[in-house]
Amino acid sequence: MRYYSIVALLGLVALTGCGADTKSGEVKVQGTVSIDGQPVPTGSISFVAVDKSTPTGGGVIKEGNFTGYTMQGEKKVLIVGNKIVGQVKLYDTPDSGMRDKYESIVPPVYNAVQLTPLTVTIDGPRDDLSFELDSKAK
Repeated sequence: MRYYSIVALLGLVALTGCGADTKSGEVKVQGTVSIDGQPVPTGSISFVAVDKSTPTGGGVIKEGNFTGYTMQGEKKVLIVGNKIVGQVKLYDTPDSGMRDKYESIVPPVYNAVQLTPLTVTIDGPRDDLSFELDSKAK
C-alpha cells in the first residue's frame, strides 16, 4: 500500500511540474498574413512544433493582422484564410435569418503540417512575423 502511495505522489508531482513548464516558454507573436499581395480578411494561424515537443499555439487573423501565443522553438506555420462571398439562410423557412457565407482563399498546402513550406523560429516575443502566400501554391 505504501508503494502505491509513493507512486501516486510522484505521478502527481510530475503532472504538476509539466503544467508549470508548459507555460514558462509561451510568448506573444504578432504579424501579418497576405495572399497575392492582399491581406487575408479572416482566418487563423497555428504554430506547430517541428519536434512535437510543445503544444500548438496560434491566433486569429483579422484584416491581415494576427496576435497569438505559442511556445518557443522551431515551428511549422499553418494558415487558414477565408473571405465573405455572400449570405445564406440559417434555416429553410421563409422568415429565416441570414448568416455570412465564407469561401476559403488559402490553398491546402498552407494548412497541412506535412505540406506547409512555412517555418519560423520563435526564440522570444515577436511582432515582426510576415507571411506572404501564393494562391497558386501546390
